[in-house]
Amino acid sequence: MMKKTRIIDKKFLEKEKKNWGQGTIVCHSWEEFEELAEKSEGGGVSPGGAADFLGVSRSYVHQLEKEGKIRAFRIVVDDEMREHMPFWLKVFTPAKAVYIIIPQKDLEKVKKEMIKRAEEKIKRLKGKK
Repeated sequence: MMKKTRIIDKKFLEKEKKNWGQGTIVCHSWEEFEELAEKSEGGGVSPGGAADFLGVSRSYVHQLEKEGKIRAFRIVVDDEMREHMPFWLKVFTPAKAVYIIIPQKDLEKVKKEMIKRAEEKIKRLKGKK
């Protein structure tokens, strides 16, 4: 019986590229992806983890990436590339087509800006009694 492979098709790739923006860094190998993730101060998180950290939606996290306010390391994976994944990654991650890591340092910077804007708004509101 022949193994069915899932190769990333052009339609999927076009749809995926719509999510990319000024903050997108596309990795072309697992080594490059791991190196960028390891060099990120404070580690990295998934878009869902980033959304939780900031108290926003995942779509807002992707908007921050498009605007270049945060970096997102992305790697598009087909079955051939998955075969070359490190064993530890194969075991602990589900098979999917795109992996995304967002540096914690970038999120901390955005959070500080969000707090600053909120504090300024509170001052304006208190001043308008």
